[in-house]
Amino acid sequence: MSIIRDDTSSRMELFGTIWPITLTSAVAVVLVMSFLYRSIVDLVQELEDRQEAAQHQALHDQLTGLANRALLEDRLDQALTRYRRSGEQVALLMLDLDRFKQVNDTLGHNAGDKLVSEVADRLRSLVRETDTVARIGGDEFAIVQVSPKGEADVRRLCERIIAVIREPFMIGEREARVGVSIGAVFASKEVAEASELLRKADITMYRAKAAGRDCFRIFTEAMDADVQRRDQIESALRTELKGGTALQLHFQPVIGNRGNVIGLEGLLRWRHPILGQVPPMEVIPIAEECGVIDEIGLLTFRDACRMARRWPDLAVAVNLSPIQFRNPGLPAALRGIAAEEKVEPNQIELEITEGLFIEHGSLCTQAIQELRRDGFRIALDDFGTGYSSLSCLRRFPVDKIKLDRSFIDIAARDQSIAIIRAAVTLGHAMDLEVVAEGVSCREEEQIALEAGCDALQGHLYAHAMSPEQLEAYMADARRATISDAA
Repeated sequence: MSIIRDDTSSRMELFGTIWPITLTSAVAVVLVMSFLYRSIVDLVQELEDRQEAAQHQALHDQLTGLANRALLEDRLDQALTRYRRSGEQVALLMLDLDRFKQVNDTLGHNAGDKLVSEVADRLRSLVRETDTVARIGGDEFAIVQVSPKGEADVRRLCERIIAVIREPFMIGEREARVGVSIGAVFASKEVAEASELLRKADITMYRAKAAGRDCFRIFTEAMDADVQRRDQIESALRTELKGGTALQLHFQPVIGNRGNVIGLEGLLRWRHPILGQVPPMEVIPIAEECGVIDEIGLLTFRDACRMARRWPDLAVAVNLSPIQFRNPGLPAALRGIAAEEKVEPNQIELEITEGLFIEHGSLCTQAIQELRRDGFRIALDDFGTGYSSLSCLRRFPVDKIKLDRSFIDIAARDQSIAIIRAAVTLGHAMDLEVVAEGVSCREEEQIALEAGCDALQGHLYAHAMSPEQLEAYMADARRATISDAA
């Protein structure tokens, strides 16, 4: 019995010793497991938060918090899917701020960022929760408008956006004003991809820019046709410059106030075998945009030099694009071509417009001064159509002014004579030759002559002619001069 009691007692003593240790260990294990569980939960939550933040950052603009292009395209794809399934209409608006570069240039990029953020806030306030506002570029935005109630609904939104963006922005203590150009396009059965809708909205937005900015346009298929034609012209133009002969100068005579031919103006002409006659007003802007205007400019200048060599008694004029003046090597290039063609620079007139001075300022002044030192004559074309004609004459050295045809108004004959005479008096006082452009009838000729113009040019005398046609014209002019003398 004592042995049993001793064994029981020993066991109780052992249990009394082990139990606290076991309990402590169990509590420790539970605490450790609890800590590990909480750590894992926190880690998972942190990973989820980071993933969510990364996803948000991947789909949103960092500066404004708006949707970015990726999210815009996703929302647009969803909207197009609903449109195809149920006919629920969707419109896409492409927006580009006007005069934003001026804010950056005058107030700095931080101010520009502040303005962009405020624009984003204003746009948010104009749309519904179901719509999407996105920032897709520096100063470019887009809006996906779902379920608009026809074109009138989209027009109202465009008008509200323009009105809100016109309101001044306070950047610190400075006031900044911008505008916005908007292009809007509706989904259609022909548009299967978001990228196509974006392309058409972009085309339309640039139409708004071209229409004077701070306005909106609604997409029409004619706009897309215009873009396709532009691409065709650009492609054909590049091919032509590789060795074609269809792109050339035609020449229009300049008539002295005694009726004799005293000069020629080279005017670009291009008859393409597929596109037909492509007018300069299409060719030149496309050439400037796609970066081939320098090549065309030198090509036409060489044609003018060759014509000057053929007619050494006549001044030959050729137009220069403002874009050409971005190249500091322009004077040397023209000088070199004239030397190659064995033509004296003083026989060549380089026609420029007022826009050149406004856009390129000191850069063009330096080039023009160098060209005049080389002997080239400078003519200011379309004089009177800009805002600073008199300022141009005071600041920049030219040899001739060519009065725009708008100066001549037969219906207000006496007033036209007085206005032109004032321009002629100004020109002569500065030792400039004055030419009246666009003379199309005898009445206009009489007005220009009575006002004292030194020379005239227009369809009354001749259209622009190919070199071969010009030969025949000049032969007829010589015969007429001999006949008059007899």
